[in-house]
Amino acid sequence: MKASYVFLFLLFFYLPFHLVAQTNGMQTIHVHDLQRHMKFLASDELKGRDTGEPGLEVAARYLAVQAEHLGLAPADADRDFMQPFVIEEKAYNREKSFISLACADSFQLQCRDPFYLFPSPGGGETILEGEVVFAGYGIRDEEHAYNDFEDVDIKDKIVLIMNRAPQNEAGTKALFDPDKWSGTQNFQYKLPDLYAQQPRAVLLVMDPKSGMRSIEDMGPGIGRYLSRSRTLKRPGVESADASGPYLALIHRRVADQILQISGKSLDTLQKEIDQNLEPQSFTMDDCNVKLHLSVDQKELQVHNVFGLIEGSDPLLKEEVVIFMAHYDHLGTDDEGGVFNGADDNASGTVALLEIAEAFMKEEKRPARSIGILWVAAEEIGLYGSQYFADHPLVPTEKTAAAINLDMVGRTLMPEDRHSNRRGLTIVGGDTVKVIGALQSKLLMKINEQTMEEMGMIPDYRYNDPGHPQRYFYRSDHISFARKDIPVLFYSTGTHRDYHLVSDVEAAIDYEKFLQMTRLSYRLGYNNASYPNEISVDHPMSSW
Repeated sequence: MKASYVFLFLLFFYLPFHLVAQTNGMQTIHVHDLQRHMKFLASDELKGRDTGEPGLEVAARYLAVQAEHLGLAPADADRDFMQPFVIEEKAYNREKSFISLACADSFQLQCRDPFYLFPSPGGGETILEGEVVFAGYGIRDEEHAYNDFEDVDIKDKIVLIMNRAPQNEAGTKALFDPDKWSGTQNFQYKLPDLYAQQPRAVLLVMDPKSGMRSIEDMGPGIGRYLSRSRTLKRPGVESADASGPYLALIHRRVADQILQISGKSLDTLQKEIDQNLEPQSFTMDDCNVKLHLSVDQKELQVHNVFGLIEGSDPLLKEEVVIFMAHYDHLGTDDEGGVFNGADDNASGTVALLEIAEAFMKEEKRPARSIGILWVAAEEIGLYGSQYFADHPLVPTEKTAAAINLDMVGRTLMPEDRHSNRRGLTIVGGDTVKVIGALQSKLLMKINEQTMEEMGMIPDYRYNDPGHPQRYFYRSDHISFARKDIPVLFYSTGTHRDYHLVSDVEAAIDYEKFLQMTRLSYRLGYNNASYPNEISVDHPMSSW
């Protein structure tokens, strides 16, 4: 552990807890305690708490020490509050990866510009080789009598296509079906038809009129994100081999080097297609392209952190209401900027610390026991909650409900209203974004009663499994819902700083944060105190 980590860890651990005697646990939740934990967990020193990095391990140890200090009971075999699991990481080795072209007339070249292969290959070497076909935009559209494949056969070939579709002169609008072909989602329409023609691989390049030369131009950090995959290791389960063709995203310089054999460039070909709406597809006879991708593989051990607070009823204490929040985030960007993740999700992580303390100081504990669960690896695939749900430290059949807190520290601001980011869900005032309780009418009733009791207003706009943004499936509660455990997810929503380095402690609205933490505590208390079974009348397994 680096000295700077040790210093911060000791500094914040030994800051005193709120010591005033209380009889009502909820009243022990204070802004200054929220700030104290937040300033540590969202600090630059933790380097964005990325999965497998030292900053995440420091955060895990901090949470485990706090759990012990508060008096929570460990449930893991080692009695240290830590549940280890393994993430398999595969990362491109750029020094050993390249694209080459060889032709019958002895023309050869080798390109080392970055490319990205899907589906993600396994560790070691992946080699794709075949004759090259240029197929324009890779579109067959009968309605507009346009077919890039009319005069070429791409079966068992490596087919090179451009992104998007025939464009106006400025490259700002597709000349047919703009909604379908102008956006970044257009490949969803292209690939099924392409794959049905059984190419060996598809090379996709940004069209010149887009102004982009590679996928990396779409945003900082995309290249690093696409060059690495991290998945949950499942003992005894082998990774499935890729079926069907590969898709490779290549740099425009590579496409032009391949096409120069024909005396053409991507720019001239696009202009010819767009001007006349006539395909310019052709086969590069006796020219083979080879993609050689080298992937390094390693295992990362990370931890969930879990502790128990025993209920007061001799029988009902065997049942557990679990609070959960993920404590990982995105690490750093290519320029060294830190994704502090203050709201996402140091806020939920800190809220659980205060909720745990409140239950420990409650004069009369609820009948059921309370579980406090901090999960890792949410940002890379909800893997921590999935592992806990598959390897529970309390029996699944004894888990009465699961309450997920993810981004509970912000409120709607004028800057959010005027942000050019799309799809923001941030709420303001006394409003709470609520997802869940779809499996249990009783859980929804307890939720609504708690909202009324605390003077809060629920927003259910995103509580639909069929919603286009699919928020029901995008946080850790889904791992428990799939086990038919009734779930509720509280959030204040995505804001202008979501997944940016500007999600910092200074932007937290501590009054809203306090309000959300106390609301969540009361919800858990009401669930844990309910005298009868928290029934599940619409289990997810029946959906």
